[in-house]
Amino acid sequence: MAKNIYLKTPGVLKELKKIFGDEIFDNGLDLNFRSLANRVFSDEKELEKLNRLMFPLIRGETKKIINKNFNRDYIIIDAAVLFDCKLDLICDYIILVDTDDEKRKTFLKNKNLPDNDIKLKIEGQHIEINMKKVDFIISNSSSKKSLLKKVKDVLKNI
Repeated sequence: MAKNIYLKTPGVLKELKKIFGDEIFDNGLDLNFRSLANRVFSDEKELEKLNRLMFPLIRGETKKIINKNFNRDYIIIDAAVLFDCKLDLICDYIILVDTDDEKRKTFLKNKNLPDNDIKLKIEGQHIEINMKKVDFIISNSSSKKSLLKKVKDVLKNI
């Protein structure tokens, strides 16, 4: 969602340039996502600057999607930054899908990220989880098929 916001929301690129300068852009025009990620995941203060800009936009976009799909039986928000972004406030239930760092690394490798980017992303995201608000925990420690079964079991309980 964040990438769509970067590319489709007027003024976001201008704000990013104001906050982070030209060095996160190729040719001063196109946002270089890798440069931005390296910058914010290596410095918590830089990540906070990005989050201050993006979290309200992410909340707004999420609410639009929910409003468009209001008649569905359920809507799942897949957001690592659920609590940081305050999206937990609009959730009826919170399901934490947990896995170990090795599995996370495998997921990110499958997205063709280089090893140094993977390490930076895992260590630099500073994701906060409010365990008091978590209703269900699913361990994602084996196959995709196993994970899907666990998700379906939780949905039956809801």
